[in-house]
Amino acid sequence: MKSIVRLLSLVAMCLISTVFYGQIVKSNFELTLIAPEFPQGVSNQAVNIQFPNVPIWGWIEVTITSGYNNQLSTGMITKRYEIGHNTANRGGYFIQKTEIPVAFGNVAAQWHIGEFNKDTNSIPIYHLVNTSNVLTIKVEGLLANSSDIDSIKSGTTISALQTIAAPGTRHYMSIMQDRVGIGTNSPDTALTVNGTTHSKEVKVDTNIWPDFVFKKDYNLPKIAEVERHIKEKGHLENIPSEEEVLKNGINLGEMNAKLLQKIEELTLYVIDLNKKVNDLEIKNDKLEKQNSLLSNEIMNLKGR
Repeated sequence: MKSIVRLLSLVAMCLISTVFYGQIVKSNFELTLIAPEFPQGVSNQAVNIQFPNVPIWGWIEVTITSGYNNQLSTGMITKRYEIGHNTANRGGYFIQKTEIPVAFGNVAAQWHIGEFNKDTNSIPIYHLVNTSNVLTIKVEGLLANSSDIDSIKSGTTISALQTIAAPGTRHYMSIMQDRVGIGTNSPDTALTVNGTTHSKEVKVDTNIWPDFVFKKDYNLPKIAEVERHIKEKGHLENIPSEEEVLKNGINLGEMNAKLLQKIEELTLYVIDLNKKVNDLEIKNDKLEKQNSLLSNEIMNLKGR
């Protein structure tokens, strides 16, 4: 009996220690809501996820899916919110950032999840088409203010349908992080890939393109200057050296512009060379004609 009492006391002490010293509290929530059926043939319909009037600090995710009434609407959209929000009676502070970690299927083309409205403590969901369909909504989150979790679980509702035009078009997946790494834990740019990328096409925005080479006031380097620079530096002017490239890599857009500049300069050299060759051919034709005349005169003189 004493052993059982000791064991129960030990368990109680562990639980007390876990709760109070470990500070285990319920700060997460998850709930599923069903929206009213969106009517057939009616445009600009929307509903609101209505949260109770409590502060929200942490993150919330809203995931929606649908089915098939008058149009196939399967798939999934998830919108993630980083929120710091005090209600008006607590100062009204508010910040918000969002991203779309998932957007696929017909749902992505037919629905739009709006921004958190700090004035009404709500998130709107807009129907982008006018076909009848149902909507299932999952709301989950992890918040710092654990005291309000029960209020959020029991007090979050879906509003009646409203006629409101969507503020945007369909969602696409968006990662709103400062840096993303693939194959690396330490990305040094917006996207760092430690490996090979494979793509059918790459589009690079640039703010400069070297067609200035073809302008009349462009100072085209003399061939002798180009030769001298190559002998002294071991690479073309304004093109990074092998050492620099191996150390720092290259900027694709910038390097393509520099290479095009060299191609355009080379084109001007070829055009100039072609003109000189044409002049030489004309002069050579004249000399050949003169030689032919002289040969004929010499032959005539010999014939006399």
